[in-house]
Amino acid sequence: MHAKVKPYLAMILASLGCILLMTVGIFTRHTPRHPVTELETVTSRIPLGISAAEADALMGTPPDAVSRTRGTLMNSTIMLSADNSLAAQYGGPQLYTIRTWNRGEGHATVAVDQSGKVAGRWFWSDHQATGSSQLNLSQITRGINSFWRYLVG
Repeated sequence: MHAKVKPYLAMILASLGCILLMTVGIFTRHTPRHPVTELETVTSRIPLGISAAEADALMGTPPDAVSRTRGTLMNSTIMLSADNSLAAQYGGPQLYTIRTWNRGEGHATVAVDQSGKVAGRWFWSDHQATGSSQLNLSQITRGINSFWRYLVG
């Protein structure tokens, strides 16, 4: 190989290596930490403003638990308790019917307002989130394997 080509080849290979490492880092940082369940998918697709009966039909079964609570919806996925100091900033507490479905370790909740319309919906799991700001060697290895499987198919 010519002496003039070697420095360029080294720069190109180093650049490609850096791009690969950045891609793997981004891929591992933004992939879900848990497999998305059918319950989570169905919950996320419930449109706001439909009736409780329509939400039950979309969920496929009646709820496992129904209760009433006073709270404040910050948005369609976050409800504050009535005694939370932030509640006044979001319009104050209202009465909601809370409809909950349980499937294994996953739970879905639909909040229905006093007019009988879906005002909020969210999913949660019994497992704690595993996200952290630092990647360890095991996470990097899993990320590289996931990325490789993604590329290869």
